[in-house]
Amino acid sequence: MVTASRKHLTGRYASGVDLLLWETEKRLIPDLDAIRSVTEALSAGQAEGLDMGAALVLVQAARLGLDRLEYELFEGAQAMGMQSEAIAAVLDLADAAAADKRHRWLRTRRALPYTPAELQPPESLTTPAEAKRAQAGRRGAQASGSPVRAAQAADRAAETAMRAAGTAQQAAQQVEETQRQAARPERAEHVTQSAAAGDDPSEQLP
Repeated sequence: MVTASRKHLTGRYASGVDLLLWETEKRLIPDLDAIRSVTEALSAGQAEGLDMGAALVLVQAARLGLDRLEYELFEGAQAMGMQSEAIAAVLDLADAAAADKRHRWLRTRRALPYTPAELQPPESLTTPAEAKRAQAGRRGAQASGSPVRAAQAADRAAETAMRAAGTAQQAAQQVEETQRQAARPERAEHVTQSAAAGDDPSEQLP
């Protein structure tokens, strides 16, 4: 009953990312979110009778979850040395016996089966046909994302190539400058030798 109620309300009220997760991974919305969605739909005059029944079921499930949590807190308080009298005072109970009675009742609640909506396995929510549709949806989502990844990879490759081209151009310019600097002393020496021989230096310079 709880699983059916969760499926119904998730299918009815999931939106945005929650809807995508439901369609592709069969991930349920949390019980309190589902209950809140029904109360909001009720205020807007959009809730249906089946929604109300499912929400009431989930209220019981949420209460069980809280009872289990309270039992763990009782256990933790006693492990820390907190006496029943103190627990009774915190909970506004009559006396220590009332606190012990509540602790015993919570222990019976703790023994009941319970799985939060967020931890419910997807395979428990689907028939074989639904599982196939969900798998096809995941494949479609992956396929639709592949052109984007390819374009991103192409952009990165183009950027790398541009950086490499710029580096090569800078290296070529440095080599050319080095060659010009190395050629200047040779030309100056040649001019000096020509002047000593009586040649016109202006005719030797480039």
